[in-house]
Amino acid sequence: MFRALVLIALLAPAAVYGNVSRACTNGRPQPTHVNVHGCTAAPCNLVRGEDVIADIDFTTNRAVTSMTTIATATALGVVTNYPLGTNGITCNFLQGSSCPLSVNEDVTYQLRMPILSIYPLVSLSIEIDVVDQANESVTCFVVDAQVVTRT
Repeated sequence: MFRALVLIALLAPAAVYGNVSRACTNGRPQPTHVNVHGCTAAPCNLVRGEDVIADIDFTTNRAVTSMTTIATATALGVVTNYPLGTNGITCNFLQGSSCPLSVNEDVTYQLRMPILSIYPLVSLSIEIDVVDQANESVTCFVVDAQVVTRT
């Protein structure tokens, strides 16, 4: 009984605030919060033909002049780059700030990812790695998801 209460206490904030991400490998910096719109628990539904929108809060640990978002999808054991196009130019989608960024600056970034209608209905994980001008990670997280059709 006590274990169940502790587990609920630990998991409840994530459900309320929609922070459905987990850490990337290799000790890359994690965001302080990730909110995938419409998702309160993993796996998040990615609806074919719609954009997924995520608000990502992070704090810079160094000065940053530019940033690029690199998305990598893993499905059925296959790892592939997830094309973001101009949505991958991170500095263009900062909320209330702009590049360059100072050390210890709190930032909110809004990411839009198109889910094309041709994508297969599969479960996948998506790694989002925001890298700076030196291609070093500024923040990184993974979200478990599934591609679905509109209901």
